[in-house]
Amino acid sequence: MTGAVGAGRAGERREGVLRGWRPRQRGDQGQVTLLILGYTLIAFAVVTVVAGASAVHLGRHRLLAVADAAALDAADALDRQGFYGHTASGPAGTGPTPVVRLSDASVRDSVRRYLADVGAEQRFRSLGVTDPTGSPDGTTAEVTLTAVVPLPLVGAVLAPWADGVPIRVTARARTVPLP
Repeated sequence: MTGAVGAGRAGERREGVLRGWRPRQRGDQGQVTLLILGYTLIAFAVVTVVAGASAVHLGRHRLLAVADAAALDAADALDRQGFYGHTASGPAGTGPTPVVRLSDASVRDSVRRYLADVGAEQRFRSLGVTDPTGSPDGTTAEVTLTAVVPLPLVGAVLAPWADGVPIRVTARARTVPLP
């Protein structure tokens, strides 16, 4: 009978251990929150960089459109002194024909006038006309503009560019010879 009692106690002991068993708590509670927080910070950094790159890209295209229009306007502008002072021989037997030549001064004046007329100073921060603005060959108007594009979301990722990103564009337009 002692053997049966001992067996019963061991069985009870085993059942008691099994009945009261609970999974041991590990110290990993809250680590999912840290993982979610880390992924959120990475996602915010990616959104910040993409928004900044998009702003610079769109700002550059807007500035290039203004530079293109200014170059076209400068190519069409008439340098009166050059127009009335120069002639070239035309086709055989037709005599001299007027030649419209562009000068650095006429291109710069035309660009400044155009930028003032369209209000480009209000649309771009730190807008400037820089070299090589002018006419390298007398028939091409070359316009170089610079500006600063402000970034929409400036965080720790884009802190070095908190004041904006400087951009520079160059556009060229050629004059059409007179018939």
